Amino acid sequence: MIRKATWADAPAIASVHVESWKTTYGGIVPDAYLETLTVEEKQTLWEKVLRQSDHSVFVAEENGRVVGFVSGGRNRASDGSAAQYDGELYAIYLLKEAQGKGLGRQLVQALVGDLTQKGIHSLAVWVLTDNPSRGFYERLGGEKVAEERVEIGGKALRERCYGWQDIQMMN
Repeated sequence: MIRKATWADAPAIASVHVESWKTTYGGIVPDAYLETLTVEEKQTLWEKVLRQSDHSVFVAEENGRVVGFVSGGRNRASDGSAAQYDGELYAIYLLKEAQGKGLGRQLVQALVGDLTQKGIHSLAVWVLTDNPSRGFYERLGGEKVAEERVEIGGKALRERCYGWQDIQMMN
């Protein structure tokens, strides 16, 4: 089941966020950095995010338990290739056991519907080049529009931007 997130979902979203980072980015991002991630810190972040009316957040539930989430809104880029898009998919994470069931695609579809109602018709997403789930965006029809260096936990990494000129074409 996919539904719009509420403030009460902040603890569950925070838990998925931290767990997903640890399972997705282990061996990519320094372990010392991953060990610093806490559910409490992310819960504070998500409580703040869920109070913002311009932020779209949806959760995926299985058996009444939040197993994934997506968030997006207006594009935060002010220059470069990514700035040409109205909107941005800020984050999408699913617990490892919830992956491969179509929930990611359903979360994106819910986000696209909400963003379209807010007048957003194109979308960008930044993803670590070494992220094993990067192909998800390619399967949705995302085109590579930029790549840049980022630093996480003191390690230099590459991040790729995928874009969709028309989010209704995300398949």
